[in-house]
Amino acid sequence: MTRVVGYSRELAPGLGTASDVEQLMLAGASAVFTDDDSADAAKRAGLRECLESLRAGDTLIVTSAAMLAPTVPQFMGTVAGLSARGVTFRSLSDPILSAGGQADPADVIAALESLRRRLSSLQTRAGMASAAGEGRRPGRPTVMTPERVAMAQELRSLGRPVTHIARVLGVSANAVQRSLKVPHDQP
Repeated sequence: MTRVVGYSRELAPGLGTASDVEQLMLAGASAVFTDDDSADAAKRAGLRECLESLRAGDTLIVTSAAMLAPTVPQFMGTVAGLSARGVTFRSLSDPILSAGGQADPADVIAALESLRRRLSSLQTRAGMASAAGEGRRPGRPTVMTPERVAMAQELRSLGRPVTHIARVLGVSANAVQRSLKVPHDQP
């Protein structure tokens, strides 16, 4: 007897999986496995349990291919492993990546590139959220140390132009403007 089994995970903290579960049930899933926002496949007990429950002839259905793995090579490896076991894969939002359909190779490559960009974006957002949670600001560290800001403020109070302050401090004029919150049109 073949079954349709669904899988979903929280792609970003706070998003939840309720709407995905509903979509998967409407698409015919008899059971749906879920995980929290962990991107690490080793920490996703729901995925492990889902994959172990699948038998030859079953279909694994997801709302998006991004649910299955954090990288394109891992996604391809997982789908290849499912196919070798006789399990069909189906993605609701990425039908071109679903197993069993005939597709133009260029379309498949474009879909995989789109998946790669989506996964990269998800990883970037997760990293930024993690940094913010630890009290760190994402991006490059500022060149304007507290000492440089104090010196820039002192030079500015003496009427020196931003470009002169930047030369003295050895930083860009934009860095000085950002630290002093000086409008760009003032000297």
